[in-house]
Amino acid sequence: MAAVPSVVSFEPGRYNEIPVIELLRAASRGWVGIDKRLVQSILDRGEAGMADVVAFSREPVRDHPVFLDQLLIDLFHHSPQPGAIDFLIDAIRREPEDVDDTLIEALLPLGSQAVGALLKLYEELGEEAGSDVAFLLAGLRIRDPRVLALLLDRLEFDAADGAFCLGLYGDPAAKPALEKMLAELSEEDSSDDTVELRREIDHAIESLDAPETPYTPEPFDILAEYPKQDLPAFDVLTEPERTELLSSPDAAIRAEAAYSFFNLAVSPKVREALLAIAKSDPEPLARARAWEALSDAADQEPIRAAMLATLTNPSLPAEERGGAAVGLYSLADKPEVQRAIEALYEEGGDARAKALEAMWRSLYKPYSKYFGQHLDDENPAIVHQALRGAGYFRLTGYTDKIATRLDSDDFRDDALFAYTLALPGETTRGRARGILRKIDSVTHLSRSETRLVMFAIDERLRLHGLAPVFESDAEPEPEAPPQPSTAAPGRNDPCPCGSGKKYKKCHGK
Repeated sequence: MAAVPSVVSFEPGRYNEIPVIELLRAASRGWVGIDKRLVQSILDRGEAGMADVVAFSREPVRDHPVFLDQLLIDLFHHSPQPGAIDFLIDAIRREPEDVDDTLIEALLPLGSQAVGALLKLYEELGEEAGSDVAFLLAGLRIRDPRVLALLLDRLEFDAADGAFCLGLYGDPAAKPALEKMLAELSEEDSSDDTVELRREIDHAIESLDAPETPYTPEPFDILAEYPKQDLPAFDVLTEPERTELLSSPDAAIRAEAAYSFFNLAVSPKVREALLAIAKSDPEPLARARAWEALSDAADQEPIRAAMLATLTNPSLPAEERGGAAVGLYSLADKPEVQRAIEALYEEGGDARAKALEAMWRSLYKPYSKYFGQHLDDENPAIVHQALRGAGYFRLTGYTDKIATRLDSDDFRDDALFAYTLALPGETTRGRARGILRKIDSVTHLSRSETRLVMFAIDERLRLHGLAPVFESDAEPEPEAPPQPSTAAPGRNDPCPCGSGKKYKKCHGK
């Protein structure tokens, strides 16, 4: 019986020793990052590698916690495969009205081999949802009476779209139907829709009269689509898988594996592994991330002492000392810890950024004085932490300055979060949706940004000892009159979310 491969065995330096189908299975489990190294290894295997890609594309999608559709589409775009038609058709079926250009480019080189499957899909979807499929059939430019009949029917269903597709298809047999429709348009009708339709039909007829140009694929640099290096998808990995990656030969993977345990209650085995990295890993980033991940055990004397010794050791890199500072955030009100964090802050630069992170995570109010002055700092790392602190300490006097960061791609998410927390006004469950509308009126929110703001509103409610509104679909319950801000949970009080943890170790994070 073959041994089950382990997550740590998929080290990038060994990719070319591993069958392509196993690499793809590992990527679909979240075990490896989807980057240039992975793609190049697949391309290096030539047709044999692409045969494995086709075989993988036929495996059940439900078995894959990470969907690799875009990677597979890009690979089939780079190297067209007749065996990929079923996969590509299924990809269209999932989102028939929003077919990505790369998917179209992957199908077009397959020509006549794709016609039958596309015709069947169009019949399945119907005219309303089949617009992109009709476009694909037209773009293939394969002379087939079934395609011509479909496009002529499309002309009757949606004249402008049908005319465009017929012009793209290029079959002179469509000319009589186009000329008949053009003749039926009233010359006296000058409405925008009619003028535009007349223009579309004229253009289609001109296209049919023009010499046919052969299909030439656009150049496609698949490697340009992917980062040089990417990390495993730690959010879908199990605890044993993440624990195994703590021993990865790649320092960046070890560091991220360690950080994946941040603010989680871990088993003694994991804690021991994290402590070993924190004390002896050759890379400062891995040591720093391990100290941060040990924050849940900072109240244990040996670990607290080791963290404080690291934080106060000036011979160590600021990165590592910053990790220890964040690891100690739940004890940041202790005099010796407070002195050490403030000393780290005074160093400036990235050390200051980590000190600020430890401060806002602590929710210790005396630290609130540090954040407003850094909202326009020249160091981006400091600005990110200043925004978080301005939100969590609800620095309402700085909302205008926070709002200036809403137009920055680099800071927008943190600014939205901070603005939501710091926005002046009462905090009640009844006002939650009003706050959301208010922020959307200030800066239009995308779907993902709306979810971020909803989470921030729930966080604001938790800080005031109230149950969240957006965490579930339940309607807000009648509530008592607004509590004053002094009713907010203390750092050592039970978290109002019901987790059983202290607030500072749960939604106070």
